[in-house]
Amino acid sequence: MMEFYRKIYEKLLEWKTKYNGKAALLIEGARRIGKSTIAERFGKEQYKSYILIDFRIASKTVKDCFYENLLPNKLNDFFNIIKTEYG
Repeated sequence: MMEFYRKIYEKLLEWKTKYNGKAALLIEGARRIGKSTIAERFGKEQYKSYILIDFRIASKTVKDCFYENLLPNKLNDFFNIIKTEYG
């Protein structure tokens, strides 16, 4: 299992270096393989602050916000709603 974590963590570091905050990241995979765990670990270790959104348990407000506001001219609205929901 540690080999998996090491490989995905290296990919996350590559993404961070390559895009430098200019592109979102979607982590997909089978259930219960550690996607949220590795994302949270990466956030804690690599950033001063982060928000982990788990759409299985996210509020309707957050889900609606995600689908309705992810356009270049609406990103401020998106981040304001996320900030309100998650602090």
